[in-house]
Amino acid sequence: MQGSPFQGISSLGAAGGSKPSALPSLPGVGSVSSPLSPSGVSKEDGESFGGLLANAMGTVNSTMSASSEMTKALTSGRLDNIHSMTIAGAKSGIMMKLTTNITSKLAQATTQLFQMQI
Repeated sequence: MQGSPFQGISSLGAAGGSKPSALPSLPGVGSVSSPLSPSGVSKEDGESFGGLLANAMGTVNSTMSASSEMTKALTSGRLDNIHSMTIAGAKSGIMMKLTTNITSKLAQATTQLFQMQI
């Protein structure tokens, strides 16, 4: 077993073998504090879940309205930049898909919570 890479391991249990040296101690990490710690956030500082959802829905609504206005401006001949209308339409479509996916996941989570037995 002279050329084996496992030579040190095979001699661990052997009688009369050399004792493995003690592992060096690692330096202490100290206290780790996270800025996301919930204990450091007061109710006034943090936004409620309902407020967060209301703001997100307001953003989706304003994006949908902007896209609708640009589409109306295009059909009436007032819009010169078709590229911005296309971007606004794609943006509102993506936001709507994301909103429906999140709504679906929340509904699934709520259903799963109601089905849990205590």
